[in-house]
Amino acid sequence: MNKDTLYNAVSVYRKSRVNALYFRNKTIDFMTFLSRVDEMADKLYHLGVRKESVVSLLSPNVPEAIVALYALSKIGATMSLLHPLLPKKVLEESLLETKTDFLLILDVLKKNYDGIDLPKTYYLSALLDLDPLSKLFFPLVYSKQLKGIDKTRYLHRIQHVPESFGTNEDADRGSILLRSGGTTGKSKTVVCNEHGINFVTRQSEKILCHPCKGHSMIGVLPVFHGFGLAMGIHAPLANEAASCLMISYDGKEIVRKIKEDKINVLLTIPYMADKLLKEKGFRGKKLRNLLSTFIGADKTELSLFRLFDERMKESGSVNRLLEGYGLTETITVNFVNTLKENKVGSVGKPLDGVLLRIVEGEDYEKDIGPDKVGRILISSPSVCLGYLNTPEEGQPFHYDKDGRKWLVTGDIGYRDKDGYLFFVNREKDVFKIAGYNVFPSEIEKMTNDYPEVHNSAAIPIKDKKHPYVVLYVRKEGKTKEKEFVEGLKSYLQDRLIRYSLPEKIVLVDEFPRTDIGKIDRRKLEELERKE
Repeated sequence: MNKDTLYNAVSVYRKSRVNALYFRNKTIDFMTFLSRVDEMADKLYHLGVRKESVVSLLSPNVPEAIVALYALSKIGATMSLLHPLLPKKVLEESLLETKTDFLLILDVLKKNYDGIDLPKTYYLSALLDLDPLSKLFFPLVYSKQLKGIDKTRYLHRIQHVPESFGTNEDADRGSILLRSGGTTGKSKTVVCNEHGINFVTRQSEKILCHPCKGHSMIGVLPVFHGFGLAMGIHAPLANEAASCLMISYDGKEIVRKIKEDKINVLLTIPYMADKLLKEKGFRGKKLRNLLSTFIGADKTELSLFRLFDERMKESGSVNRLLEGYGLTETITVNFVNTLKENKVGSVGKPLDGVLLRIVEGEDYEKDIGPDKVGRILISSPSVCLGYLNTPEEGQPFHYDKDGRKWLVTGDIGYRDKDGYLFFVNREKDVFKIAGYNVFPSEIEKMTNDYPEVHNSAAIPIKDKKHPYVVLYVRKEGKTKEKEFVEGLKSYLQDRLIRYSLPEKIVLVDEFPRTDIGKIDRRKLEELERKE
């Protein structure tokens, strides 16, 4: 039996006084953290949580949520990790789909789900880990959200009764459930195992190009996000380093933590990185505390790499902005640029043990070779076990003639002769006009090189009679709008074939964003259809 569980990977440090978590002004070392994990596991077991149980965890990154995560791993329960801002209807659907037995939810979120049928519910709280002044005002600030909560169901209030049960040592079973858009673009629940997470986190020092112990990585992406779970939370803890927890993105707090040497590795997405560059305090010698920064989850413009790296050079920091590639179906990154090996425009080389195949059409057996655009297939120990409650024909896998399992990613890209992967587009975002493949990413790349363009989003409108592209642009500059739009049209006409040319260019002050900061393309499409 594979014993490589999340709990086992961290519990080896139970005698360590090295810092494990930072939260607000609180510091928690490994000995204290693991003591809390063991106590929480006892409480959950006492309440009836078993290996056969499905437990949904609905919370941002507060210490008690991370404690619960590892306590559930110790018991061996199946964990359904949910977005802390999940709409009511989606939560109901998820609880039914996963057959959830228990719900662990942050207390201030409970009010959002009044009126729906919940399973056995117990409350987590940030109150335990606040400073005395914040603790004093917490009940006043959140009085509306906390009204009507059954205080006997707070996990920290439940009496600790030591329980005797065997620590889970099965890391191969599907014990992690993550929601995903799916490789087809339709929302699905992905079944992952704990060994797959550890496969990636075991390579942390090679990815970072520096020792982990004693350093700290930002933990702002919630655990429902594969990248946030595996790299922001588990990777540092599994390598005797700290995770600096944040409930949500806060540029000023990030700058403060960097200055205090409590963040040495940043994990970010383009939207957050762009906002961070605009923070007045994000410059100067204190940035030397940053050792590396990894970006993913959304397309990153080359201009952002240039601006970020220039800021680091000005500060005398070795840190650089490095891009990687992964999907929820691979839990986290499987390809990544490092400080030692990187190439501009690529998403990096595969991790040890990861295989890449670029294929044409449905011929999944034949790799078409370097510098040719095709479908991306990945074989990796971190590839998920499949989609929950989905028949075999709906699973995203191909088994080759040797029996090797490949994930059919639904993405398009190519590899160069040096082995770097270049992402081109999501296959679901590619559409045809007059039989010609139109790549929104290509349109955006050209647009973002035009003067005064801050960012753009090319949205395909799949009208049966007349498919077309709407280009949304956020500009920063003094050029008058009409003059800017006419100039951009002329610029694109010289660089794109006519089928890829946007029919409309719409200027926006800000882009609508998803809860993790990606451009909300669905809302932009809805906006156009309302016109």
